[in-house]
Amino acid sequence: MRTRALLIVAAAAAVTAGCGNGEPAVPMTEAAVATTAAASGAAPAGPDLSAVEFTDLTADSNVTVQARDNQFVAPNIEIKAGTTVTFDNKGRNIHDVAPATPGAFKEIPPASFDPGESGKVVFTQPGDYAYYCTLHGTPTKGMIGSVRVLQ
Repeated sequence: MRTRALLIVAAAAAVTAGCGNGEPAVPMTEAAVATTAAASGAAPAGPDLSAVEFTDLTADSNVTVQARDNQFVAPNIEIKAGTTVTFDNKGRNIHDVAPATPGAFKEIPPASFDPGESGKVVFTQPGDYAYYCTLHGTPTKGMIGSVRVLQ
């Protein structure tokens, strides 16, 4: 019985692994929900960004954030609305990029973010978007970052 259960789990893993085609995540083109208190009328789900220093990348239309082991490199960036952010997994482990507020942008799941892979998100609406790796953090600590989108 135990062998049978292991075979079922292995078969399910093989089927799910085959779902990804190695392509970057589909860029988000729909309006995102900002995680700022002003947008929702409530406290943001992610970390307190009031004291965070953002790297100004507003002059760039394409921006890259690296996911390394246990940290995002260029974790807090400021961009203009419409900018494409590419998340590159430069670490040795599988990662993901999940919004601290569910649905704020399209998640890059672990199945699509092995070492060497990348995913893209287009941020179209102004606001603060906190994100984290669900495998190596929580919405407020560990492997976290944020994108501040300006008009």
